[in-house]
Amino acid sequence: MWFALPFGAGCALCQYLLPEGLRFWTAAGMALVGMTALLLRGGGRRIRVAAAGCAAGIVWFSGYAVLYLAPAEALAGSEHIFEMELTACPEETAGGARCAVRMAGLRGGAMYYGEEELLALEPGNRVVARVTSYSAASLAGEESSYYISKGIFLRLYGKGEILAVGEGNAGSLRYLPVRLSRWMRENADELFSKETSGLIAALLTGERDGLNPQAYTDLSEAGLMHITAVSGLHCGFLIALLSALVMHRQRLTALLGYPILLFYMVMVGCTPSVVRSCVMVGFVLLAPLAGREGDTPTSLSAALLVILLNNPFAIASVSLQLSFAAVAGLLLPARGVYRAMERLRPGKLPGTLAQLWRFLAGVTAASVGVMITTAPLSAAYFGTLSLVSPLSNLLVLWMAPALFAGALGITLLGGAFPALAGLAAIPELLARYLIWAAGLTADIPGHSVYFTRPAVAVWLAGTYALLGLCLLLRGRQWKWVAALALSAVCLLSVKAGPRAQVRDDRLTLAAVDVGQGAAALFRSGGQTALVDCGSLNSTRMAGQAVAVTMDAYGWDRLDYVALTHYHEDHAGGLPWLLARVEVGELLLPQLADSGQGALQREVLDLAAQYGVAVRYIEDRTETVLGDAVLTLYPPAAEGSANEAGLTVLCSAGDFDVLSTGDMNAATEKKLVERWALPDVEILLAGHHGSKYSTSDTLLAAVTPELGIISVGQNHFGHPTQEAMDRMTAAGMELRRTDQEGNILIQVGY
Repeated sequence: MWFALPFGAGCALCQYLLPEGLRFWTAAGMALVGMTALLLRGGGRRIRVAAAGCAAGIVWFSGYAVLYLAPAEALAGSEHIFEMELTACPEETAGGARCAVRMAGLRGGAMYYGEEELLALEPGNRVVARVTSYSAASLAGEESSYYISKGIFLRLYGKGEILAVGEGNAGSLRYLPVRLSRWMRENADELFSKETSGLIAALLTGERDGLNPQAYTDLSEAGLMHITAVSGLHCGFLIALLSALVMHRQRLTALLGYPILLFYMVMVGCTPSVVRSCVMVGFVLLAPLAGREGDTPTSLSAALLVILLNNPFAIASVSLQLSFAAVAGLLLPARGVYRAMERLRPGKLPGTLAQLWRFLAGVTAASVGVMITTAPLSAAYFGTLSLVSPLSNLLVLWMAPALFAGALGITLLGGAFPALAGLAAIPELLARYLIWAAGLTADIPGHSVYFTRPAVAVWLAGTYALLGLCLLLRGRQWKWVAALALSAVCLLSVKAGPRAQVRDDRLTLAAVDVGQGAAALFRSGGQTALVDCGSLNSTRMAGQAVAVTMDAYGWDRLDYVALTHYHEDHAGGLPWLLARVEVGELLLPQLADSGQGALQREVLDLAAQYGVAVRYIEDRTETVLGDAVLTLYPPAAEGSANEAGLTVLCSAGDFDVLSTGDMNAATEKKLVERWALPDVEILLAGHHGSKYSTSDTLLAAVTPELGIISVGQNHFGHPTQEAMDRMTAAGMELRRTDQEGNILIQVGY
């Protein structure tokens, strides 16, 4: 432990703090500290070991960067013909397909993005393709550890179709775990309903792509997503199931169980959480056979060492950080919470009630302990903290072992023996209960805290300061109650700030930062409308960002959602929005053959699923929005989805806001010729600041004073200098969501 933890600290220093030029000198300094400790007595040995560990971590990280990352970086920006071996099952993407690959002469992995033909291939197949290489250490021009923390050091984008395909190692034992994982997901789709198959596949394999938006949202909001991240919970269930099958024979459980556990680890993709769990469970299984005691801190640090020796860049993995923080929560604060709950236990309870109390105390203590140690990470990476996770865990953890064992057994046996498929009804019922419980707790008002403003982060830091003060103060237990009560009052005050900021006697416009996409909220007289909801950065980002913005202002319902056109960056977030927010009516352009038929059908299917009314805009249509008016104009031209989209005007008295979607200059000309548009105060800049939109013709016709550009990281060059120059030349002030985040404007009338 005294070596492994400093080793991890050395890797973290290199990842987050140390410039490359200082790493050698820092490692040398650590070595000097270790040598100086030779002069000390007593604790000098631990100092020497820790210093050696930190120095080794720095050297290992630096050497790994030279051997693995540097050769990949040297290829970035070039175009080559490469031969690649697929190391995973290809996945569908918005523009085709992608797959992790291995290339001859390049250490580590790469991610290959190609056409849909890639989906027909198997792990182990070899392909030859012309590709353009991009760094995996940066995304959209900014440093990113997302790929390299997974051992992916290069991104390859195919230029045209694959040139050649070879059998390679397809069908070999090397890729048996990958094929078995896919087989289990396919069996889950066959055996279980559409509502639960994605959850069960995620529970067994850690693959969440099959989760429908409603289940994904509810699990996230309820703090139950950890059930789908294969970790110690799953490994413990697997070993417990095997132990029961061999009549709890310790030696046989260890000899059979650990190889099975290692196979399972490879099958689910060797994520840091499952590797950590397998190493720790290995210590638990093998220590008694070797006559050694169990030592959780040592096994935890050994797991960290194993992961970082394989890839020191994994220190930046969100999965690793959350997994180790969760175990730290179980080892440290959870014990104190459990002791406190035991002191609250009523006098003498009968045996069954005493066991029930211990179960409730254990689950609550574990949930609270994990929340304490993972909350900063959750806030930093996901911008949210579920406050109801202790309650949701109480509702579901009692049945999680039965669900896992039943789903695993039925998925394996049902695929091999179809006659047993009827037994799937039991895990199906348990999965439905889990989804129901997640939805129930996710609907509790105030169930989550969203870190959309610095004040919320200050509240969290203040809460930790209060808890730290309670640890330092000796005295009665009321201090904890007082600290939590003060924290709750502060949280309510922080949440009340934005709600007091917006007034229903004003038209409020909130341009929501959804990355490279568009979403604009309009609020007037107690009614709310949304124009567009999509992003190219993430299909989930837009819907969640809109829901979080509405929560901040206390808006709980959308009376209207208008989609200017059917593209992912304007409509792709709708599934995630409807999973969170009640919508009264969808205002849509009439379906056209614009190459977006799949997205059009998805929108209509969602409307049917959630019982949302649909109105097609085929002529100029006015809709009352509180004290304001929404005017929707039908498509001004035919052709692509961009040109066959709606135009939306929101008017409150003499104040007007105009959104033209992604139409180009030629369509803008037809728009102003066909309709008598008023002078507007705010223009939502067309096509995210594309040089082909927001033309001089449009600007001269509507004379806007302020332009809002909804844009994020992209490779299109948006917003273009040409478009911004046109707008500033027209006397407009410009504001951008990529620079400011959400943009809030209120107008009195």
